[in-house]
Amino acid sequence: MIIHSNRVVTYSDVREAYIEVENGKIVAMYGKDAGVKADVDYGDLRIIPGIIDTHNHGACGWRFDDADYEGLLSCLKGEAAYGVTGVLPTTTIYSQYSTLAKISREDNEGARVVGIHSEGPWGARVGEKGVNLGYPKPDLEIAQKMIDEADGTLKLVDIAPEVDGALEAIEYFTKRGVAVAAYHTNATYEEANVGIDHGISVATHLMNVMTGLHHRGVGTAGACILRDEVDCELICDGLHVCLPMIELIMKMKPHDRIMMVSDNGAFLGAPVGKYDGGSKNKGSDREVLEVTPDGFVLSKTGRLSGSSKPVIYGIGNLVEKLHMDIVDVCRMASTNPARKYSLGTKGYLAVDKDFDAVVIDDNYNVLKTYVEGRLVFDGDKEKAPFNEEFLKEVKID
Repeated sequence: MIIHSNRVVTYSDVREAYIEVENGKIVAMYGKDAGVKADVDYGDLRIIPGIIDTHNHGACGWRFDDADYEGLLSCLKGEAAYGVTGVLPTTTIYSQYSTLAKISREDNEGARVVGIHSEGPWGARVGEKGVNLGYPKPDLEIAQKMIDEADGTLKLVDIAPEVDGALEAIEYFTKRGVAVAAYHTNATYEEANVGIDHGISVATHLMNVMTGLHHRGVGTAGACILRDEVDCELICDGLHVCLPMIELIMKMKPHDRIMMVSDNGAFLGAPVGKYDGGSKNKGSDREVLEVTPDGFVLSKTGRLSGSSKPVIYGIGNLVEKLHMDIVDVCRMASTNPARKYSLGTKGYLAVDKDFDAVVIDDNYNVLKTYVEGRLVFDGDKEKAPFNEEFLKEVKID
């Protein structure tokens, strides 16, 4: 199969290209004068590398926390409808890990599970306006259960570096090949640096739910920006981190150490309104959640509670509002997470790489999504799925 576009976003530039795909991989890329004929021609529509979202709790009415096997497959289909070709399902429910590990070894009609991300459970801080009901303490027996249940697919665990037992847990995971991120933390700049010295190499959603930048102390955010070995997740919806702060981060942090993430949950694609937060949120400010017209997911106290905007929306923000080069932006959405989590055949469009690609229009709408050469979302024939049972269960008004 040969696919053509006048605007293919490669690792280094945007060019007209004919991409030859065999057995899911790119075997050749030809220029406009090569004399080859396309089987599929996308004209002036852009083809970008498939998005690898490493912080993602669900989509389209399904949650990685509690969906069954079929629900997980539907969730991955929903991810693909928003341009995600590789995902680290993000959940602390380690009873889900064996199912996610099984799916990671199978082809499906959506995004590929490329590993598992456990956001916590060992934190210390809640977001602004949040109610802290307490976090469990690090437990190395639980740590080993997480590793065992994931069967080689656990890629990232998040820990607040200042809590009792955190440093031992950080070393425990990193010695077993699992990366560790600074997460939901009250750590000072000094405490964060100790955590980094012990093995922290990722910042969980930089700036959110961590000690931030201040002229008398730069907190965990400052430590993660200043330490070049730390890869920083960044939500670019313009809601979790305002666009001027994103612009400031882009001036301070090397771009090859920034990974665009969504922090999406089941509310990606959900209609505006109020929702029951579920049994696990009883007694907290998240008993009721609201999806606002501008895309916020808010608790009763106004705390941000995940995002309803996908990474592709953030790509549009960076390119159109901050006037960044789409090549640079796509590296942050695809290349950098592939490097960080050793996804050697993924991350950009080049010979010998998987054909993970997204066709978008100039408004950043996803029209087609390919995973390893398979067309898993075709916007001409289908819409993004949504779990109507989710709406029946939790929609309040």
